[in-house]
Amino acid sequence: MKVRIIFFLLALISFSNVQAQCAMCKATVEKGETAQAPIEQRTRGLNNGILYMMTIPYLLAGVIAYLWYQNSKKERERKDEIKRIIRSKMSPM
Repeated sequence: MKVRIIFFLLALISFSNVQAQCAMCKATVEKGETAQAPIEQRTRGLNNGILYMMTIPYLLAGVIAYLWYQNSKKERERKDEIKRIIRSKMSPM
């Protein structure tokens, strides 16, 4: 357990510069002054596009999880109702 904590802390404090962009994104940002928009606008647009593309899968997963929850809730209520009916029929009068 201690080894895991130490490894986690070392991973947290040790960092290096990484290039975590796809080649197309990097080329878009590095076009230079030949592009019509300044670099700040291009990077802002690139970031907005990335956030937009990242939002759709999370929304889909959220909708699926919500529908799954509602379905399981209805199924649980139906099972509880069946159990209640069976208990009432089985109980002595």
